[in-house]
Amino acid sequence: MGIRETGSYNTVGQAESSESAESSGSFLPNRWLGQLRNSIEQHGEEGQSRWDRIAGPLSRSTSDCCTEQLPSFVRGLAAGSQRNLIVLLVFLLCAFTIVHYLLQPPSDTMQNLVPAPSVCSSQDDMYDTDSRLCRVGNKYAIWYLRHKDWIQCAPNVPGYRVLQQTGPDWNGHYWYGITHSKAVREFYDTCIPECATDEDTFHIDKDMCLVTDDVLITWMNGDGQKCPTSTIGEKSIRWATGSLPDPQGRYWYAPDSADKVRALLESCHSTCAQSDVLLHDNTHCQVMNTMALHFLTQKTGSCDTQLPGFSAISGMGITKDVTGAFMYPQVMGGSVETFYLSCMDGWDSARFAGAVPHSSETVKSQSLHDDAANSQHRADQREWDEAMSMSVPS
Repeated sequence: MGIRETGSYNTVGQAESSESAESSGSFLPNRWLGQLRNSIEQHGEEGQSRWDRIAGPLSRSTSDCCTEQLPSFVRGLAAGSQRNLIVLLVFLLCAFTIVHYLLQPPSDTMQNLVPAPSVCSSQDDMYDTDSRLCRVGNKYAIWYLRHKDWIQCAPNVPGYRVLQQTGPDWNGHYWYGITHSKAVREFYDTCIPECATDEDTFHIDKDMCLVTDDVLITWMNGDGQKCPTSTIGEKSIRWATGSLPDPQGRYWYAPDSADKVRALLESCHSTCAQSDVLLHDNTHCQVMNTMALHFLTQKTGSCDTQLPGFSAISGMGITKDVTGAFMYPQVMGGSVETFYLSCMDGWDSARFAGAVPHSSETVKSQSLHDDAANSQHRADQREWDEAMSMSVPS
């Protein structure tokens, strides 16, 4: 009995909604109104009165929406209405976001990641217990796969080809099966970051590159030489050095800042050491440091003769005007400044261990000057190509 009454109720509701759809021009909204009316009429005259107050305005609004608002919106869009275009774009963006979320693979939406170094290639990789795949966590490998130019890995090993074939997922993660763990681990072992110069060294225990340029070191210590101030490269070095618990009195930077530090180095220049004077040939400086002169002439004091700055100093000869004077090439100014510091009390040789003369720094076997010139040439060529492409008539 209950089933028949329910069926009769639905039949009446459908009939009334069909009848109402003919008068309003909208089937779906008025079908709902018909069902609502049946429910209200069960309360007698009071329900009928409530229905009359609700149905009139509501039926007119839904009818207007379907018969007037939508065609009006389409006509406005066809007429070039910016407001309608913005509304359409916002709607499409929301729809795309929803579809993108719904289409995400299970590994992203319902992943259950756990560390599993015995199964995956490294302790940084994560194992998804649902898909039974390992997610790449080695940051050097990830940077290389994302085509960062300051990281180098071997592209001719099987592990690299495995990751390339699978490709990144929706979130940019790379995955591999546990059967390929050994091959991927061997690929990880070939990855090493590139520092700003060939002489700067990467220290895996700090995950940082060590600054070795004597001009930059001397300038950052406030002891002379010439570099531009407040550059991104300088800020990167000071931030990275300050973030280390024990920088050992030296300067460091993260590998992803190598291009910024290189730009800083290419803007640095060797000058005469503090208190020294530039000679008339504009290429040599005269030694004026008192402690260094005492050591060079009288062998008094204590200076580090193993430093490159000591080897750069030579006598100026003996004339009626010059006796016991010394000079050095201006390009060695940073190294000579370091030599002067070694003559002072409290000298810490470990802070300057491995320092390289600015003139000897190279980038992929090119001098800093040549690398800067080539970089500028490439930038000029890009600008020229862009200008030519814009000038070509379509």
